[in-house]
Amino acid sequence: MYKNKDIILTGFALFAMLFGAGNLIFPPTVGYIVGDNWKLAAFGFCITGIGFPLMGIIASGFAGTELDHFSDKVSPLFSRVFNTVLILAIGPFLAIPRTGATAYEVMVLPHLNGDSSILKYLFLAIYFGVVLLFSLRESEVIDRIGKILTPILLIVLAIIIFKGVSTPIGEVVATGTTNNFRYGFYNGYQTMDTLAAIIFASIILKTITGKNKDLGRKEQLVFLLKASGIAVLGLAIVYGGLLYIGATSTAVLENRGTTQLLNDIIARLLGKTGNILLGICVAGACLTTAIGLTATVGDYFSSILKIKYEKIVIINVLVSFIFASFGVDLIVQIAAPILTFIYPIAIVLIVLNFFKKYLGSKGVFIGCVIGAGLIGAVETLQMLGACPATIATLYTKLPFQDYGLAWILPSIVFGVVFRVIEKIRK
Repeated sequence: MYKNKDIILTGFALFAMLFGAGNLIFPPTVGYIVGDNWKLAAFGFCITGIGFPLMGIIASGFAGTELDHFSDKVSPLFSRVFNTVLILAIGPFLAIPRTGATAYEVMVLPHLNGDSSILKYLFLAIYFGVVLLFSLRESEVIDRIGKILTPILLIVLAIIIFKGVSTPIGEVVATGTTNNFRYGFYNGYQTMDTLAAIIFASIILKTITGKNKDLGRKEQLVFLLKASGIAVLGLAIVYGGLLYIGATSTAVLENRGTTQLLNDIIARLLGKTGNILLGICVAGACLTTAIGLTATVGDYFSSILKIKYEKIVIINVLVSFIFASFGVDLIVQIAAPILTFIYPIAIVLIVLNFFKKYLGSKGVFIGCVIGAGLIGAVETLQMLGACPATIATLYTKLPFQDYGLAWILPSIVFGVVFRVIEKIRK
């Protein structure tokens, strides 16, 4: 039988796994944009930034022990393609480059008189050189760095939130924004925690239940749910606090970019010393994340492509270096349409895997994924300004589209249709 102490410690461990340094930069910007509507935006952000990742962990546990089990009910080919897209998204195309760009813009840029291309490329070369070194050689050094810097980052974060809430840098003002829940909902995609949760689910489940291996399946689930409750509460406080602080900065600060806004807020709250301490912690946390993700990319592609792990890692680091040089804001802009397409499919698969044991039909999985994929494609085209007027008009008629949940009805309809077709064919 587990103890309450185990639940609390596991809850904090799960919190640390889901909250990375990259997650720090988005809530203040969302709060800055929506102003007095920050509560509604925070609710939407927490659903995609907290709720779906936790659901993804539990659903992956129901799906099976391997990553391929998560979407193999659609088809083995789809599973391989979907997993490849997920790995590339949290790997060299989006998440890993963003760690390098974030580390530079939080640690170095605030102390320069303007951006310096030479210093940026030098910093990124050193950063990804360290990533390459530790990804090629297993070492406990980087884990120890993470274990030291992560608690410090959380302490600094607690100070920032307490200071920002108790003595706001400005008043919350109306910005006239609309669809604030949806805006927060879509920005929660940028944490990429749902995608990461699907990939790392088996590792996370083993980690958080490591000291309770003798528990039965039902007891493990209860244990996980209780620990998740602690993580959810902690993450909700952090995201809500950062969104509120961002909202208080609207009238007093200029939005010079995602990381620049964060740096300006920290400077107002804690001074230059706060910027330096935060920069060191963020850079360390980004580094440990990048090394872990690089190793994951290397393991996955070396196994399916039959190419040496070292070669995959080197290619991954080079691609990440190139993308990191674009800067955080451009990476976020590139990520937005990609994540908008992927997320509805991932969320539908999460929901379906909760009932995988009872859904013997492949048709339901195929239909629901197609329905979600079509809506994801429409929303991506809208974001790119390339959606035909007729389709855009039909899209506005869908229920829940104001909340970012337009995929619900099409997924259900296509799931039912494909189930019927499957039964007729049989």
